[in-house]
Order: sequence, then structure tokens, then C-alpha cells
Amino acid sequence: MILVRFRGLLLVAAAVPLFALGFSGCSGGESDPDMSRPSEFGFQTSLKTTLVEEGGNAYKIYCIGCHGETGDGNGVAARFLSPRPRNFQNAKFKFSSTRSGRLPSDEDLRRTIMDGLKGSAMPGWDMIPARTVDALIAYVKTFSPRWEEKQPATAIPVVDDPYRSIEDKSEAIARGRAVYHGFSTCWACHPSYASEAEINTYLVSMDKPASAGFRPNLMESEAKPNQEGEVIYPPDFRRDFVRAGGSVDDLYRSIAAGISGTAMPTWVDSMVSHQTSDPTKVVTSTDDLWAISYYVQSLLMERPSRLDPETVTVRARPHRIYSEGEAFAPVLDIEPTTTDEDFEGDD
Repeated sequence: MILVRFRGLLLVAAAVPLFALGFSGCSGGESDPDMSRPSEFGFQTSLKTTLVEEGGNAYKIYCIGCHGETGDGNGVAARFLSPRPRNFQNAKFKFSSTRSGRLPSDEDLRRTIMDGLKGSAMPGWDMIPARTVDALIAYVKTFSPRWEEKQPATAIPVVDDPYRSIEDKSEAIARGRAVYHGFSTCWACHPSYASEAEINTYLVSMDKPASAGFRPNLMESEAKPNQEGEVIYPPDFRRDFVRAGGSVDDLYRSIAAGISGTAMPTWVDSMVSHQTSDPTKVVTSTDDLWAISYYVQSLLMERPSRLDPETVTVRARPHRIYSEGEAFAPVLDIEPTTTDEDFEGDD
């Protein structure tokens, strides 16, 4: 019992257990709700919902003109642009640290937004706040159900760079040149930067047969259809920009991970130790990913500040201008070499 004196009167009240008042105490009853995480109740919304709402507003300011109201890449400016803006509805992103065809990480999307894509109409939005970038990433994901069906894949492994501490990179560049032409045969899409005789020497050194013939435009990029059905040209590193960055680390990421939606494969899974008939001879290793990166960077550094129109061939790539509201529907005279299934995988 509880004795209470009120204005001279002594009152007797029965003690009321705390659990009768709805307090469970430290033992028994349901556990207290976790109030440390955002949750939707009353007028409050979750952090994810808030970011999506903020991202929608930012998208209308920065993105809608090119990528379109529905994220299909058909904004009002898209018909004037080549390459075309990304279609967010299929969630196929070319440049990421994940294997070709897999969903990119948030960091990949953040890097593209902040740095832009050189040589395209996509600028670097490094002046907008980090919170706005996070909001844009959250909103872009609402355009495709793939973000709900799959989780972003893990990034490709980054092996130690054996050439990083060496000031003279000539050894890395020479090795990269040999692997580029002899093992990876990058000249099947990109230009060759070696003669046919040199290529055959590199092929034999990589335990491959010499080629009896090469494509006629060996020193130029070969036109290829991408997954959207557009004809594209793989970069000629002596004349073209590389979209996702020209640093050695950027090049390593693009080469090792591959370029989604194109014929560029994921080389980190192929550039392993390849044995020959001679068990003491190793043809390639993951170190060669860095060697190719240094070689490609050396080619980029040969690009003149301004190309001479008299020495550069204009590529025959017809690009149609679409009228207002007209859907993009490419017409190809080249059979696509990839399909949607080629870019699907377990994430």
C-alpha cells in the first residue's frame, strides 16, 4: 500500500504494478522498438523515401533534359546527342567496377555523376552537394525493377601494381604492347598499333598461331553494334577520348571489369596464368592488366591537343535527328553480336 497525506487527510492507495501501466521493465513483455533507425510513422518518412523525393527534384534540374522524364534516355535534347544518353529503365550501365553486365555499385554511379563521361554530353556534376548526389542515385534506381530484383555486384579484385614504384614505365609499356596485340588481340575491335609482322611475333610468343590474314582496316577502329542497337566505334586511343577516365587506375578498372553492353569483356577473369606445353612458361598473369593499362595510357598521351583534319578520316556513322516525341528506333546494317542474355548473370 501507499500512504498519501493530502491537506491533512491520510489516504490509503493500493500499489499499482508498473506492468499494469504498460511498462514491461527489464524482464518479460515485448522488447522496445528500435528508435535509432528511420521509420515511417505519422508525418515522418524513411531516409530512403526522403532521398528518392529529393532525387526526383534534383533530377528535374540536372538530368531530365537528356535522360527524359521516365528515364528512358529520350529527353528533349537526346535527339541531338551522340552518344545517346543512358537509358535508366534497363539498368545497363557501361562503366563500373563490377563485371560486365552486372549492376554497378553506388560508388560507380557517384563517380559517373561527379566526374562525367569525357567526350560525351555528360558533364561532371562535382559542384552539387554530396547529399544531392546520393539522392540522384536513389532516384535513378526507381526507373528499373532490376534494382529490386538483384543486389549490386561486388567490385572486381584490384591486384597489386608491380610497376607503381618504378619511375621508368618503359618495361610496363613494352609488356602491355605485347599483351595487347598478342594475347588479348585488342586489335579485333580497337586499332592495331603494330604491323602485321609484329602482331604475328607477339601471337607466337603468347603460344598462339600466327594469323594468315588481318582485317583490311587494321589500323582503324572496327564498327560494332552495342546492346541498344547503335553502331559504335571502340576508342582509337591516339585520337579518341576514353569516357571513364585516363588515369592508370581508371584504365585498369575499365579493362579488368569490361564495358557493359559492348563487346569489351571482363578481362580480370581471363588474364590469369595461362600455361603452355612448356610447364615452366607462363604466358600471362593478372599483373598484365596493369601492363596494358600503362600501354593504353602511353597511347592516350600521344593524342595531339588538336587533331589535324587532313590526317583524320571521318567515320561513316549516320546519326538520325528525331522529331519531338518520336521514339528512338535504330536501324542497323550490322548484326548485333550480343544479346540481353549475354549481359545477365548472378549478381
